[in-house]
Amino acid sequence: DSAGRNSCTSCHTNVGRNPAAGLNLLRDVAYDQLVNVNATQVSSLKRVAPGNPEASYVVHKVDGRPGIVGRRMPFNGPPFMTDGQVLILKRWIELGAPRN
Repeated sequence: DSAGRNSCTSCHTNVGRNPAAGLNLLRDVAYDQLVNVNATQVSSLKRVAPGNPEASYVVHKVDGRPGIVGRRMPFNGPPFMTDGQVLILKRWIELGAPRN
């Protein structure tokens, strides 16, 4: 369920409220809000730095790395991304974060 508790969009949409960290992941705006956009919590990193998962704050947040603001995503529950899904995210970034 893309709008349920166990998804990024449970906190990162603007349906009836402000999205967490100002990041709206609704399909029509998600790419433009993620790729080559400075992270609001750690502005020295891009939310997604095409070609560079290590410089992509979204990777830091789903991995729960030191230096993130707040807690590992998702904020209110256990990690919901499998190791395989995290690898797919990192590979998409490595490939230049194509709009697809």
